[in-house]
Amino acid sequence: MIADVVINPPLWIELSAVVVGAIAGALFATRRGLDLVGILAIAIVAGLGGGMIRDLFLATVPAAFTDPAYLIAVTIAAVVGAFFASAIHWLRWPMNGLESLSLGLFAVIGTQKALSAGLPIAAAILLGVITGIGGSLLRDLFTGQIPPEAFQRSSPFASVAAIAAAAYVFLVRGLHVQKITAEIAVIVLVVLIRSLAIWRGWSSPVATDLTPKKLRPRSATPKEPHDPADGQDPDPAP
Repeated sequence: MIADVVINPPLWIELSAVVVGAIAGALFATRRGLDLVGILAIAIVAGLGGGMIRDLFLATVPAAFTDPAYLIAVTIAAVVGAFFASAIHWLRWPMNGLESLSLGLFAVIGTQKALSAGLPIAAAILLGVITGIGGSLLRDLFTGQIPPEAFQRSSPFASVAAIAAAAYVFLVRGLHVQKITAEIAVIVLVVLIRSLAIWRGWSSPVATDLTPKKLRPRSATPKEPHDPADGQDPDPAP
């Protein structure tokens, strides 16, 4: 079975990503005035959603259901987000860095698990992206945030997850770099890109309609000038 060949990362690595994602989810719920139960629910979804989607795709029981450490971690994160929201908001830059760290961790973990399960490279990259942004997508859908923030034109998020997953595959499969070295390099890359994007105000690209440039309407085709020497009236009277 696929689940038998999947190599699980160390617990503390995934728990770090879970805690940061859960705190971000709890702050998100607090800003929208949810009660304690709602804050806990959104923290669970934001912290565990990406990993649960990943494990379901890999046909294995989600780790959050087999190890109580995950639920304990998100519960503590939800309490911190609910009762210390103002203190956390003072740490804006550290929190942005932690959010980027969480994104990189989840993307790398998802990609590595997919590769360990023997999935093709394209599928591994896709699963890495889903793991990276899955929690935030579920959080936004549960709170009616449409379109989800991950797909809005803002600081790159989903695109950075794709870059992280592709970079990890390139380092591990293309250059045969050791996994731990590739993980550290990719996570540093994600934090760097996200930090620069927030600092410089970069936003994800927007779609542009190329139809007017590539296709000229028939009505815009210029008419050939009439030559009086041919003796024909271009507009004969009825």
